[in-house]
Parts: sequence; C-alpha cells; structure tokens
Amino acid sequence: MVILVLAGLFGGVLAGLFGVGGGTVFVPALVFGAGWDIDEAVAASLVIIVFSALSGTLRSMRSEAPVDWRAAALFSLAVAPSSLIGVAASGFFPETLTQLVFAGFLLALAYPTARSGKRYREGIGGSAGSQRAVALLGGIGAGALAGLIGIGGAALTVPLLIFGFGLNPKTAISSSLVVTLLVGVVGAAGYVATGFDQLSGLAPLIVGSVIGAWPGVRIRERLGEAVLQRAFAAYMVVVAVLIVVDAATGA
Repeated sequence: MVILVLAGLFGGVLAGLFGVGGGTVFVPALVFGAGWDIDEAVAASLVIIVFSALSGTLRSMRSEAPVDWRAAALFSLAVAPSSLIGVAASGFFPETLTQLVFAGFLLALAYPTARSGKRYREGIGGSAGSQRAVALLGGIGAGALAGLIGIGGAALTVPLLIFGFGLNPKTAISSSLVVTLLVGVVGAAGYVATGFDQLSGLAPLIVGSVIGAWPGVRIRERLGEAVLQRAFAAYMVVVAVLIVVDAATGA
C-alpha cells in the first residue's frame, strides 16, 4: 500500500513537471509492487493517468504558462482516438517490438527537444502547415503506442506540440496534460469495454498521483525554459533506456 502511494506521488510529480501521465511509473509499480500481469497493469495505468492528468491540468490553468486550448484540442483529435488502435492491436503485436519502437521514437526526439524550441523549429525548414501535418501524423503514432503500452504518450506529445504548433516548452507541457487526459479517457474506456474490471486496487496510486501533480507544476514554474527542455530530453532518454532494458530482460 505505502509503495503504491509513493509511486502515485512520484508519477503525479512527473505529470505536473513534464506533462506526462506517469505511466512509466504506474505500470512497473503494479507489476513489481502489486504482482499484476503486464496486460492488467497497462489498462490500469490508463485509468490512473486520467486522474493525474486532470489534477495537473487544473493546476496548470493557474500557472504562468497555461494550456493552449486550440493546440490541445486539435492535437487531441489525432492522438486520443488513435489510442483505440493500440487497444485493438494489443493482442496482435509482440510487446517487445512495441517497446523498442517507442524507445526509438523517444531517442530520435530527445536531441531536438533539448535544443531551443523556436530556433530549432525555424532551422529545420518547411512551412508551418507541413510541420503541423507531420506533428499530427506523429500524434496518431503516439496515441496508438499509448494504447499498446499504457503510457500516455506525452513523452512524444510535448516535442510534437513544440515543433508542430510552435508552443514554448512550458505551454506545451501544460497543453500536453489535456491531451494525456483525453488519451487516458479513451484508452481506459477501450480496456474497460473489453473486460478490464480491476479498479478497486487503484485507489492508492490515484490518490498519490492527484496530490503529486500540484507540486510538480510548481517546480516546473520555477525552472527556466532551457533547463526544462534539457531536463525533459534527459527524461526521454531515461525512459527509453528503461524500456529497452525491460524489453531485453523480458524477451
């Protein structure tokens, strides 16, 4: 119980700080801390993400860089429904392959994320429309991967919002929480509709994540944008490495 509460708090802090749902914490916590199998943990993670992202969104609305609702709504139209693709495909794709693909995306985007968002975006060429189209296509992939492995996809969503919609990092993180919230709702509904019903054991993680999101946003407000970008890029690399290690040990 205590381990799950602490995992929830940590996942919530990550949600507020980086705009992620916390699935990289919730799935291992349920598998190794509570003895759940991976399929149940993935479904449960999306349920918990709904609450952590909602808490972070509410706090971000009062921050210095609030949600860009237009960008969040448009990007959500691509990301959230595509999570059902991942739910439907979860029984057909090997988990190891899915993990490696996701890790590859993270590593590919880590370096540009660490660069100055506006200058990097201006330097890569192409019209704003073409960059937005590429970001929306990437959003479809992020949503599908979220449905497959129970991660809200924000590790991909934040850089795509920066480079596809021209948002500054802090606004992108705030907006990512809205996208993550909708991904969690759609993905969790998909798993519940296909038979997932183990909701009673999620309370410690949900409570911890809701509480933890608020100080996470507060920490984000105090960080400079350059520091935040590099910290998020480092987070992407760490998550990618952990996913690769998990895929290698589980293969």
